Amino acid sequence: MPLHTVLAADLNPIQTNAWLCAGVAPRPIAFASTVDEAGVRNLAPFSFFNAFGSNPPMIAFAPNRRGRDGSVKHTYLNAVAVKEFVIATVSHAMVQQMNVASAEYGDGVDEFVKSGFTPMPARFVKAALVAESPLQMECRLHQVVELGTGPGSGLMILGEVLCFHVQEHLLKGDLPDPALLDHVGRNGGAFYTRAFGEALFQVAKPAGQPIGWEAVPEVLKASHILSANDLGRMANTAVLPDLAAAEGRSGDPASAEGLEQAIHLALGREDLAEAWRLAGLRLRS
Repeated sequence: MPLHTVLAADLNPIQTNAWLCAGVAPRPIAFASTVDEAGVRNLAPFSFFNAFGSNPPMIAFAPNRRGRDGSVKHTYLNAVAVKEFVIATVSHAMVQQMNVASAEYGDGVDEFVKSGFTPMPARFVKAALVAESPLQMECRLHQVVELGTGPGSGLMILGEVLCFHVQEHLLKGDLPDPALLDHVGRNGGAFYTRAFGEALFQVAKPAGQPIGWEAVPEVLKASHILSANDLGRMANTAVLPDLAAAEGRSGDPASAEGLEQAIHLALGREDLAEAWRLAGLRLRS
């Protein structure tokens, strides 16, 4: 396919941000709760956010300089001055209220009041918890990394996580259930992604050193039915089965296309053993 190329050097900061948000998506949302030195609360969402270590537990988010004039945001000023903050995650049930909190209010405005969220006392930091958030982290400022000085430049705040809070009904065993958290992620422009229902799926991590793409039979790679994801799942097999020993069963498809369709369905059920059995029959068809 032909590529359309855009040079970053030809873009202004606002255009560059739009391309970054389109290319790095969906992004988790850090709903950052801070206070200034006078104790005035602030609450704002930032989608340049992720985790960067577990010993010590470290997260980072970026309340970057505004693209139009290079000014800094209340969240940045508060986090640097008070050296602590809360990061609340955002569920689908919160997204419209969160959007209200993203507006640029003046000095001294409490976004908890504007957006209708409920502040709760934190255990270790001065900033308030967000009662409606499914999972949140109290953090101590670790480091600020300035990634430039002009409009749109990055101001990355690294924080050490002091504790995690989760609503008890969202736990499944010792950890939160992703399906119950119902997280929302940010895409480009006004688009968001909801991690729920069919949008939520699992991918098995490689066990040791899988057989790899090159070990998948060429006849399967040439299939018009099996997708790249199907073949990738087969490549993530720990040991290549003995395909010559595959035994047929009553009800197995007789045609090559029927066998490939059956392999595709078996992989959709995560029945890798059955997929390889059918693959052995396909090699002999």
